[in-house]
Amino acid sequence: MRCIALLNGLCGASLGALGTLAVLLLSACSPSLNWRETRIADTDLAAMMPCKPAHHQRTVPLAGLTVTLQMTACDADGATFAIAHTSIPDSSAAPRVLAEWRKSTLSNMNAKSVRESRDAAESFASASSSTTPPGASMLAIAQGQRGDGSAVTLHGVWFARGAQVFHAAVYAPTQAGNVTTEMTEPFFSGLKFQ
Repeated sequence: MRCIALLNGLCGASLGALGTLAVLLLSACSPSLNWRETRIADTDLAAMMPCKPAHHQRTVPLAGLTVTLQMTACDADGATFAIAHTSIPDSSAAPRVLAEWRKSTLSNMNAKSVRESRDAAESFASASSSTTPPGASMLAIAQGQRGDGSAVTLHGVWFARGAQVFHAAVYAPTQAGNVTTEMTEPFFSGLKFQ
């Protein structure tokens, strides 16, 4: 499955809620994006996924640790939507682990063009009630290559809650230019701790 290969690299009716509802309703017009709430196994995280996800796990090295990485992912509209997470022994190590995970992911995809935003990630962390330490989360948009050499664009965020660390991402072919707001907005705004 393509999603595993990509992951190997490692609100009352407020205006915000109405805006999110509008995006979801507009994206519902796309028959290839069938948004549904998905619980992320062994966590308090719920996510909006545009397709029925598969669940996988594997043991990987991460920031000097050997961890069991659990992945929830699916493919829709030419893109892979994925959420990976694991638990670490000490929550105080979360900023270091997240930084190493981000670095590893970008390195493994041979990222040549990377735009990062702490503000967007901090806004996400606040909206999702994440407990990521300040300055630890990061949103990245990067262009690079898949393992087969084809061009890929990543929209991803790394965050933590206690001793659990997460990476949520949308991967899509770069040449198609098909990473749209209809894909990313429902996916990232749908990440909520319950």
